[in-house]
Amino acid sequence: MTRALIAMDTAACLRVDRDPGAAAAMAAAVYDRLPPAYRTGLVHSRAQLLHRHLDGAPRRLLGDALA
Repeated sequence: MTRALIAMDTAACLRVDRDPGAAAAMAAAVYDRLPPAYRTGLVHSRAQLLHRHLDGAPRRLLGDALA
């Protein structure tokens, strides 16, 4: 789970660096690879926070992963 958190932080950095598509793709891939039991808590809240800061296609991509 530590690797997933680091990857979510990296995705957040990509958004700050003005690459929302890569941010959403990374976060969605990380979230999809996690077993359902690990898609809660801090990992989920970080993904939701990133989702709130995205718009357009990147927001939809991550939203689909979170659904």
